[in-house]
Amino acid sequence: MSGRSIVVVDPYSAGKGIAPAFAARGVEAVAVLTTAKPPSWLSRVWDPDDYHEIHTLGDLDELAAKLAVHDPIAVVAGSETGVEAAETVSELVVPGQSNVLTLSSARRDRWQRDVALRTAEVPHLRQLSSESPDEVAAWLRREGLQNSPIVLKPQHSGDTDDVFVVMPGDDWRTSFNRILAVNNTCFRQDKVQVRELAVGTEYEVDTYSVDGRHGLAAVWRCAKEGGDDGLGIFRSNTLVDPSEPVVDVLFGYVSRVLDATGVRNGPAHVEVMVTPDGPRLIEMGTRLAGPEQQELTLLGTGESQITRMVRHHADGAREVGRYERHQHVRSVYLASPAAGELANSVRFDELASLLPSYQREVLPYREGSMVPRTNDLRTSLGHVVLATTDAEQLERDEATVREIEAGLIVV
Repeated sequence: MSGRSIVVVDPYSAGKGIAPAFAARGVEAVAVLTTAKPPSWLSRVWDPDDYHEIHTLGDLDELAAKLAVHDPIAVVAGSETGVEAAETVSELVVPGQSNVLTLSSARRDRWQRDVALRTAEVPHLRQLSSESPDEVAAWLRREGLQNSPIVLKPQHSGDTDDVFVVMPGDDWRTSFNRILAVNNTCFRQDKVQVRELAVGTEYEVDTYSVDGRHGLAAVWRCAKEGGDDGLGIFRSNTLVDPSEPVVDVLFGYVSRVLDATGVRNGPAHVEVMVTPDGPRLIEMGTRLAGPEQQELTLLGTGESQITRMVRHHADGAREVGRYERHQHVRSVYLASPAAGELANSVRFDELASLLPSYQREVLPYREGSMVPRTNDLRTSLGHVVLATTDAEQLERDEATVREIEAGLIVV
């Protein structure tokens, strides 16, 4: 080992891959947990053996002194739950290596993010943060949104926790009151964010920044359809060729979002809807994209946000740039139109031989399994990863997957 270290705060989810990547370069990892033990839903992706030492967040000065012994090259967030703590600890241990601390709330709190975008004159969706249903009702009237679909979200959360789409004529107050409770990210919600529903094509934009300059790690086009919740059911996620004109549009917009929210160093995962009025921010996290996205980006481009992180902190590399696509990559998601017992799924066993672009599958349900009705990503039947240099082969293989999906029987 080099004697230096990387400090990872809450090394769960994609962050699980940080320690092994740095270990391969001779840099040991030290973990800081924001809770005494990992949350139950993250415990299966926690490997304490990857870390030279493990600390629990407490007195910051005392923690900083313990970490300084290991001569850290950086303090990074391993998951959404560690973002704010990582930035705070970073300023104590390796000042100037993280993001603008005074804008930390804009990178985690949805309302403060909206304030930052408005201040920087970045186009954004109309939204309100409030604990009062009467204030929301008045805002909807004032904005002319009484008869429009709206989205209600916790002011703090990750993923799609307690996110509701309310269609015209439906009762939004029920969803509003439900959000004002504890959700699974351990935040007490005292306000609800209400915003207009964005309609268009959804993209995921993954970046890596160094000293305020932003690089583009990957852009993914999300195909969705239907869904009871109004958010849509994922059907596929495709790596976009960097030469497509939409990539310039997205990267220009996302760079403005990153600047407005004080992102200067490290990864970000930004969800954007390209609407008829242009791109509009849906969500952002100043942390790694999910673990599968790291894998698929590496498969399609030869690098990932984690490899960029290693180059940045272990090698001192300052360059940022745009990814190159070496392969067409797509995740194809399967859905069930009903809940019940799955039958006629034997062709799942033939996927590797049927699909020339087959890479792997995540299909937890097999013949005889009880399956849920698919109405969101979490209730999908799983997905198949495809990658090839032949674009037409990719389309043929997805068509084969859809044929198998159409032949599934749920009784």
